[in-house]
Amino acid sequence: MKKTILLVLIIPLMSYSQWVLRPSGTTDIIHGLSFLDINNGMACGDAGRVWKTVDGGFSWSQINLNLAYWLGGIEYMDINNATAVGYQQKIIRTTNAGGSWNTQGVTANNYYYSVTFKDANTGLICGYVGTLIRTTNSGASWNQIPGIQQATMNEVKFIGSNKAIVVGFFGLMLMTTNSGANWTSITSNTTSDLYGISFANDNTGYVSGESGTILKSTDGGFFWSPQTSGTGNRLESISFADANTGNAVGWGSVILRTTDGGNLWSPQVSPVANSTFETIKMTSPTRGVIVGGGGTILYTTTGGDPIGISPISSNVPDNYELGQNYPNPFNPTTNFEFRIADFGFVKLTIYDVMGKEVTTLVNGNLKPGTYKAEWDASNFVSGMYFYKLTSSEFSQSKKMVFIK
Repeated sequence: MKKTILLVLIIPLMSYSQWVLRPSGTTDIIHGLSFLDINNGMACGDAGRVWKTVDGGFSWSQINLNLAYWLGGIEYMDINNATAVGYQQKIIRTTNAGGSWNTQGVTANNYYYSVTFKDANTGLICGYVGTLIRTTNSGASWNQIPGIQQATMNEVKFIGSNKAIVVGFFGLMLMTTNSGANWTSITSNTTSDLYGISFANDNTGYVSGESGTILKSTDGGFFWSPQTSGTGNRLESISFADANTGNAVGWGSVILRTTDGGNLWSPQVSPVANSTFETIKMTSPTRGVIVGGGGTILYTTTGGDPIGISPISSNVPDNYELGQNYPNPFNPTTNFEFRIADFGFVKLTIYDVMGKEVTTLVNGNLKPGTYKAEWDASNFVSGMYFYKLTSSEFSQSKKMVFIK
């Protein structure tokens, strides 16, 4: 496992990624990201910038710029209303889908990091050293909640109708069940700094943090248990599309994905090296967006996994191995499992009985681990075929039979 962690930290730009870089028009940091639905989203960042997408994150247009402040968090509440927060103690709101923005609150030397709304009226903002403020009148006024611990709080999130959770430094976790009027301390079972929250439903939630920390709750956030992420990098953000399928991102261009509720987290390939990813939002099990340093916006429609190939295990095998396809004979699809012992270029190719190459399933750099690839032979004729796995250190072929 240690070997895998090192690879996550130091590998350079790799070719086999289904996270696609999209233009943002800036090299400034993009901090915040919020989606109203699978198509409509907003992002915010340095220089008071706000971007908007109406096609799920494939294309973005800038709808605000102000060099007097930066924005760290944003909440897209409905098709017309959104609120963004940042420094200096900045709160801006739009009521016309980003056409114009009005300032709320006062300007002072304090940092706001995250904002969440349960409805058009009731919202919460958290930030630097004990900052936790609340509005019940659509932001016309914001009031500091008394008695809050003097620790920095990094993200706050409404869960369901009246419950909200805030996480912060030194494992801080607070919960409210009455829309923020009163708060109680929750045991997080960690002293690591916590940064991201995602609840897939009223019961199942995840938190990410320093040193690869990932926590899971199945009782609505009252009890949290640690998961093994396989990385030592700080995980700034986490997002789940359903109870089992989610991604986490953070420092060093790390992207992790799970499809089994966090029992196994597999590293994914980033098209951007040595960057800090600030926020991820998965709008479905396969569609999502990542934002971060250098104006980075990444977009996927495959969950970040290469098309037709998925990791089974991130444990480093002792040897290369190509398994027998299954089912065999098959009609019209079959699967191939193979093990990769070292990082490098890998090719999995299909040949007909005459030795002619008919398709390539894998053609790029892969991390060590166990993978599964699928081939749909619907457009090919029945008969015997061969498949071959090659790398710089390994080559093996096996035969299979396609019967229509």
